[in-house]
Amino acid sequence: MAGAFSIRGVVIQSRPHKDQDAIITILTYQQGLVQATVPGAKKHSSRMASLATPPLLADFVLSESKGFYYLKEGETVESFRGLYQSFEALTAASHILEVTKDTAVDIESAQALYPLLLYVLYDLSQHPEKYRQIVAAFEWRVADALGFGFDLSECDCGKPNEMPTRAFSFSKCRLYCSNMGCVSKAKDYKFVSLGCVEALRYIRDAKLERLTAFRAEKYVLDDLCAVTRQYLCERLEKNYDKMNILDTLPPDTSGVSGSSGSQDPNGL
Repeated sequence: MAGAFSIRGVVIQSRPHKDQDAIITILTYQQGLVQATVPGAKKHSSRMASLATPPLLADFVLSESKGFYYLKEGETVESFRGLYQSFEALTAASHILEVTKDTAVDIESAQALYPLLLYVLYDLSQHPEKYRQIVAAFEWRVADALGFGFDLSECDCGKPNEMPTRAFSFSKCRLYCSNMGCVSKAKDYKFVSLGCVEALRYIRDAKLERLTAFRAEKYVLDDLCAVTRQYLCERLEKNYDKMNILDTLPPDTSGVSGSSGSQDPNGL
């Protein structure tokens, strides 16, 4: 990548550099993570300022000098403007970008995460009220993409009881039924509803454009968010806590996705 070159990518991080510049981290499909200096990004009059504000999908022209990349020009493709209408959506996007930066560490992982990131950012921008299930779906697909697969088949005892719950074992990475003997094998686990199990199976198998095309009762969504976050945190050995601030907000009573109510054909 000597000299000037063009790339398309998503700005996932921006940090100050010197007095007026910024260094941005761009996730690209072909080159993985690319860092570039944006001269004058902190000047209010700079035409480059908008290109240093994540999240942003853009076409960039970069130049190389002494092993560093510098932004020469760029053109916005998608600004995800809908995110700025919702504090919850912005918080969710910040969490998603942090996870992406930590996990897109090589070309293979970048190519797996790039389309997923674009989809969830666009979906979040269009449907900010669905932020909880969008984040949960993203976390579950990231874990799968990184090779942290979870066995969602029924308990291997062959005789699962009729209880409407399953033990989600974080240490064994599989499900157990509620029989006492089976639960004792689960060790570090959380009981989740059968609806949560079906949601996890749906997210794992869904085409990207249908990733969040389901409705879930609130108790199902609560289970889903709890296990996908903890599972990802344990696998990556990092406590992602940006979403915790949203737990202090008043409950949503608007009847949007994730609250109790009638279900569509994909209802859980």
